[in-house]
Amino acid sequence: MPHPWDTGDHQRNWQGYFIPGTSVLRNRVGARTRAELADAENDLVEARVIELREDPDLLGDRTYDLAYLRAIHRQLFQDVYVWAGDLRTVGIEKKGESFCPPDSISWPMEHVAAETYRLDRLRAVDDGDLAGKVAYLYDYVNYAHPFREGNGRSTREFFDLLLSERGSGLDWEKADRDELYGACHSARAESDLVGLVAMFTKILDPEPAYDF
Repeated sequence: MPHPWDTGDHQRNWQGYFIPGTSVLRNRVGARTRAELADAENDLVEARVIELREDPDLLGDRTYDLAYLRAIHRQLFQDVYVWAGDLRTVGIEKKGESFCPPDSISWPMEHVAAETYRLDRLRAVDDGDLAGKVAYLYDYVNYAHPFREGNGRSTREFFDLLLSERGSGLDWEKADRDELYGACHSARAESDLVGLVAMFTKILDPEPAYDF
C-alpha cells in the first residue's frame, strides 16, 4: 500500500505529508503541533549530527552525489520522519521561488557529483577560488532541494563533509539566515552568486567539522 504522500496525485501527496486535519508533518515523535515538532526535531537531529561527526563512515562511500545526500538526510532525520532519506513527491517553493520539480531532482545533483569528482573533492581548488566554487555547488544543491523537510541541515552537513576532505570547514554561526536566504534567492532568480560568494568567504574555516 503506498504512503499517503506517494499516491501519484500531487494534491493528495501534498496533503498526505500532514497529519490529517492539521498543518503538522507526519512524524515519529507524536508531535501534534508545529512547535512540538520543531523542538523534538532540533534535539533529535543534533544528537544524530554528533553521532555522524564521530563516525562519518556511517554514510558509506563518500560519493558526494544524490545518494550521499540522501544518506545524510536519513542519518539526521531517522528519528523524526518515516520518509527520512526519501525524495519528496511534491513541488515546493519558498517566498515565491520554486525549487527543482520532483521528477528532475537527480540532474542538479549529478552535476554536483561530476564537478566534485573533477575537482578531486575540492582538493584541486586554490584557496582564493574556494568560496566561489562552494557557492556555485551550493546553489545547485539548494535548487535540487530533494526532501520535503530538512534540506538546509542536510546540505550544511554535505558541505562540511566535502570541505573536510581538504582540511577546511564552515562556521555556520557566522551566517545570518536572512543573508543566506537572500543570497540563495539572488543565485536562483538572477543567476547572481555574489551574495553566496561573500557569505562563504566569511564563514570558511580552517578547522574541519569532520576528521578523515
